[in-house]
Amino acid sequence: MASNRSNQRRTIVLDRHRWAKWIQARGWTLALPLMMVALAGCGGAKAADASTPTPSVATSSAPAESLVQQAFRSCHLDNSIFADYAILGDGGYTITMKGEPTNQSISDYGKVIGLTYTEIMCELKAVEVPDSVVSQMNATRALDGMQRASWNKMSASWTYHPDHGLQVILTESK
Repeated sequence: MASNRSNQRRTIVLDRHRWAKWIQARGWTLALPLMMVALAGCGGAKAADASTPTPSVATSSAPAESLVQQAFRSCHLDNSIFADYAILGDGGYTITMKGEPTNQSISDYGKVIGLTYTEIMCELKAVEVPDSVVSQMNATRALDGMQRASWNKMSASWTYHPDHGLQVILTESK
């Protein structure tokens, strides 16, 4: 159990390091503190609602975005570097997230090979996934297979394997 906690801490430290390297590689060194604040602040639907502009009368005929789609945008998963790892479906009511593998080769460090734990958690917090479900996700082992949970108008299924990372499918009922 202690080694699992140690691995989680190591993963979070590596995620922060990789994120910093990604920012520096693009010359955004001043943006790093702002990005950290933005990531820390994407913890709820209220924050996403507050940042979403109110539609004007002319655009009010457009359908409202789903909670999944709002979270997708507020967590910046609509960025093209995540195109293979955060995929919206069902008209914005489903998101498939592919996490980065725990077992990575040295040549993969610094590359985007899946969503980090922080990026997945941003989406989960924004759609108000209960803590009990997050705990179940964190405790999932490769031998457990596909797991499922549902709450309010949301459902989630997920699986984990060290070679493939955490794979999560979130669906919001219409």
